[in-house]
Amino acid sequence: MSDLTAHDLRRLLDAAADLASVVTRARLRERAVEVLFDVMPATRAGWVTMDLSTGAMSGYHLPEPIPFVVPLMPRDLAEVPLVAELLAAPVPGSLRISDTITEAEWHSRRLWAEVYRPLGGEYQIGSLLTVDEGLVETLAVFRADSDFTDRELALAEEVARQVRVTLARLRASEAREARELLTSRQRQVLAALETGATIRQAAGDLGITEKTLENHLQTIYRRLGVSSRTAALHRTFG
Repeated sequence: MSDLTAHDLRRLLDAAADLASVVTRARLRERAVEVLFDVMPATRAGWVTMDLSTGAMSGYHLPEPIPFVVPLMPRDLAEVPLVAELLAAPVPGSLRISDTITEAEWHSRRLWAEVYRPLGGEYQIGSLLTVDEGLVETLAVFRADSDFTDRELALAEEVARQVRVTLARLRASEAREARELLTSRQRQVLAALETGATIRQAAGDLGITEKTLENHLQTIYRRLGVSSRTAALHRTFG
């Protein structure tokens, strides 16, 4: 944070207080983009969710939605230089496009010609927020006329850090609420599976048949509004 000015730090403190009051993921997505778009000069800012298994994307952008981008984005996220580098890093962080690819190589890509250039996204900072159940959450800010400075990179990363803290808080809250929907026996079933045990192993540990355990799982799915064991574990344990 050594590159940040006193004015930056005051704005970040205000942003942290604002984000701390957010109570839903939907509102966090909107507020995070509003904060990022406000704290530095930019063409646009956005929050993008990408499914690693299907390539499906959704997002929230300012100053206006950009729905035409979704079908143009590559299904292999390795083709998106920032995403590939951020996913390869040992911890979530922030990078500029210019940190990951040369200008000549960037301009040779269809992604730049058909998506980034029309949107005024010659320059970009991308921040990895979380990789959760195969979903990648990223925060990004774009500019057309000049690259982002080291100070602006530090500013974007600090906003992202605050968003990560809020995401963790919301996940913990959602997990508590999910556990309250379940009976003690249903929580025991999920706890047995959370260790990585198979259905057969978990049933044996609990002293029940596999069929009984499967029945418990179906009831748990209905109560939590999910359709898989992985999603149920995620909802319950965060």
